[in-house]
Amino acid sequence: MKKIIALLSFVWGLNCSIVQAQTPSISTSVDKTQVPLGQSLNLEINYSNSQPPQANLSELRQDFDVVGVMESTNINIINGQHNMEYIRKFKIIPKREGDLTIPPFSDAQGNQSAPINIKVLPAGTVVSTPANSNASAPVQNESNFSMRGRINNNNPYVQQEIIYTLSLLDSGGLQGREPVFELNNKDWVIRAIGTPEINPLVVKGKKMREITFKYAMFPQRSGKLTIPAARFEGYTLSRPKKRIDPFADLFGDDLSASLGFTFAEQNPVILRSKPIDVDVKPIPAANDGNWWLPAQDVMLADKWEPDTSKFNVGEAIHRTVYLKADGVLDNQLPELQFASINGIKQYPEKPATEMSVDKGRVVSIMKMSNVYIPSRNGKMTIPEMKINWFDVNSQEIKTATLPAKEIDIIGTNAPIEAENAADTSISKSQDISTQTDTAAVKELNEEHTKVSPWHILLIGGGAFVLGILMTILLMKKTNSPQEHGLKYWHKQVLFMAKSRDFRGLRDALLTWGAEKFNCAKLNNFTELKELVYDKSFAEELDKLNALLYTENNVSWDIKEFCSVFEKIDKKVKSSKKTDKLLPDLYK
Repeated sequence: MKKIIALLSFVWGLNCSIVQAQTPSISTSVDKTQVPLGQSLNLEINYSNSQPPQANLSELRQDFDVVGVMESTNINIINGQHNMEYIRKFKIIPKREGDLTIPPFSDAQGNQSAPINIKVLPAGTVVSTPANSNASAPVQNESNFSMRGRINNNNPYVQQEIIYTLSLLDSGGLQGREPVFELNNKDWVIRAIGTPEINPLVVKGKKMREITFKYAMFPQRSGKLTIPAARFEGYTLSRPKKRIDPFADLFGDDLSASLGFTFAEQNPVILRSKPIDVDVKPIPAANDGNWWLPAQDVMLADKWEPDTSKFNVGEAIHRTVYLKADGVLDNQLPELQFASINGIKQYPEKPATEMSVDKGRVVSIMKMSNVYIPSRNGKMTIPEMKINWFDVNSQEIKTATLPAKEIDIIGTNAPIEAENAADTSISKSQDISTQTDTAAVKELNEEHTKVSPWHILLIGGGAFVLGILMTILLMKKTNSPQEHGLKYWHKQVLFMAKSRDFRGLRDALLTWGAEKFNCAKLNNFTELKELVYDKSFAEELDKLNALLYTENNVSWDIKEFCSVFEKIDKKVKSSKKTDKLLPDLYK
């Protein structure tokens, strides 16, 4: 009985000691109160015998980036006193220079920590700690790393190209991703130019490297605008102050490094360039409502196939027009318009655009093809083509011109009325088809009213099952890996040829050519002929062109076409070159 009483007394005493725990409190601390812009410091929040609330960092994030979080719990019982600590550790980086304040934090009981003042020094300042001292002394004029941006024009016109150069200075060891701009509106369109350049340099006797990034910026409205700050996220590697090296005592302090591994830690770095204010000018009144094209230079050129000034009546004449503009985006280019010509029918194709970088500037090119089919003989004039643009260097409205071309059409006339009649017949056939479809629908509706409810249920159930089966078949067909491959389009070319589906054959040939030569897209047979370089194949394509665009009787042998195509497919090897919109005259 005495043992039981003694045990109960011990348990009661232990319980009392736990109940009589220390008073709840909260405190914050940092490892340094002075830090260069871009470098990190450690913030610790200690909840002692206190219930920590859900972390709310919205106020802290106004002036600091939170780049690391760690939580831990400690429970200590010393001399009958129970103490529990809940610790939150944050690695934070200040967003700007000057005097900043880490805000107070609260626990669930309403206790609050004291705010902490932080002095943020200019980026690149080295903070040293003198021997036998806990104070941190900033050492100016010793650059570690920094970043700044500059522009070539702070008073551009709206949508005019601005070249933005971002320089990152580093004394060595800085790693990270490419900078990004902190955009929060649609005032800017930004495009990277080329690849980063790395050059060595010496700053005040110290070896450094400069990493240069270039961007083309296009303001989208006039007025006072601000180029946003660029943000770089990276890190440096360093050994911790207290290294854990189990071999240091046996083999010397640098054994781990000599063996190729070190106990290093990452020190996060966030750098920001300063925003830049610009005054963007509006479109000048001299533009007179024309398409606004502010550029360094604009050129127009064309290419004819065949390259001559004499053509035959009913012959398909291919013309490709190129518009090249320096210092503009591809979506800034105006669409090319081909003027109508009496006695010539035209079949313009959709324009294609391409953007590239030339001599540190954005260059955009538009290519548009047109097929002319003359229907009468005689001399004709292809009208000139004009594009108005604004020269940002001379600040003048200029005009890029493609001169008119005189052509001579020979052969027997093919009256335009015949073409109109063909168009009318197509329209009439579509109307008749529509009327027939309408009558058929009406007849089906009348029959539907006579069907019994049981028939409706059977038909509906059958249609539902049929729909599921068709969906499965279509999904299998869509997911078939061969449908989009070269073999598939090879079979499609032969199938369309044997079916005498000339438009389908044209599309299949162009897709086959794009697959064969690894091009993004082929727009017409002229481009395909330039890739294949075969006379027999070119002749077959010309025959197919005549069948597509003229009403003349053209002799076309299916077997001959298939034979030529099979030889070409086996003879020509697939190419890995990318299709270029840029013609030879621009190279």
